[in-house]
Amino acid sequence: MAYVRTEYPQWSWSFSRQQIFASCRRRYYYNYYASHNGWEQGAPPEAALAYRLKKLSNIYTVLGDAVHKCAQSMVERLSLGRSLPSAEAVEEEIRRQLRRVWKSSRDDRDLFLMRPNRVDMLHEFYYGRGVSESVVERINQRIVQASEGLVNSSVWDELAAAGAEVISCEQFDTILIADTPVYAVPDLVFRKPGGEWVVVDWKTGEEAEENRDQVALYVLFVHKKYQAPVEQITARLEYLNLKTKIEMRFDVQDVRAVEQSALESMERMRELLRSPELNAPQPKGSFPLTEDRDQCPWCSFYELCQEELERSVS
Repeated sequence: MAYVRTEYPQWSWSFSRQQIFASCRRRYYYNYYASHNGWEQGAPPEAALAYRLKKLSNIYTVLGDAVHKCAQSMVERLSLGRSLPSAEAVEEEIRRQLRRVWKSSRDDRDLFLMRPNRVDMLHEFYYGRGVSESVVERINQRIVQASEGLVNSSVWDELAAAGAEVISCEQFDTILIADTPVYAVPDLVFRKPGGEWVVVDWKTGEEAEENRDQVALYVLFVHKKYQAPVEQITARLEYLNLKTKIEMRFDVQDVRAVEQSALESMERMRELLRSPELNAPQPKGSFPLTEDRDQCPWCSFYELCQEELERSVS
């Protein structure tokens, strides 16, 4: 499909979009609006910088991405009848992916400035802070734990059972809620031989209430996308580094509440549009900086806010 330029981004909603909106309106503005068309040659300086900063990642995100890539590869191997890798092999693959991003972040800053969509860059290197020894130690520990947790997950025996069917794995997809595309990327959706649906979300961090909200949205997604009966869907959070598993069931009322919550979130976002039809935002000043300034230095868009933040404390 040929690229068609648009003045404003397409309106959509996702759980991650809501998280950013809740954390900082200014970050939300930069991520979803100011960065639009920032990839173009001759883009306005703020748009180009916002687009570049949007491409930054952090060491924890890279770890999570590497684990999910390994999980996806394992699902594919199982579907082809091939043996699964050992925890040591998974660990080495995760380390290989982290080393690649680390090296790119350390050595390729100039390339990143020119081609931010093609060069990996860690927030910690871009802003010159580096990664502390304590964080490196924590990441190393989580690599080992996540590798063991992934390989020892009960999901592999379930997928290997006769009649089990993988529906999707790391598949980027949408449903419509009130004519709004809602994006969701469940880690894994499969159906057991008896007809039960299972939605798996692998985590490499600590337990958090927002993770339950995320998988509740995935249940709504599976219900709408595949017409799966709500009462036959199990949502599963697997905290790989903790070696714990939490399973949840929802009823129709729960799913309606998830949908209503999404609708209310959309309405709050639309209040900051000067043209909902075009998805054109109000001026930047309508998107205030967060009151929780402790999070600002760790935000990808800190460079764009730094001068304003310094003025606010002087």
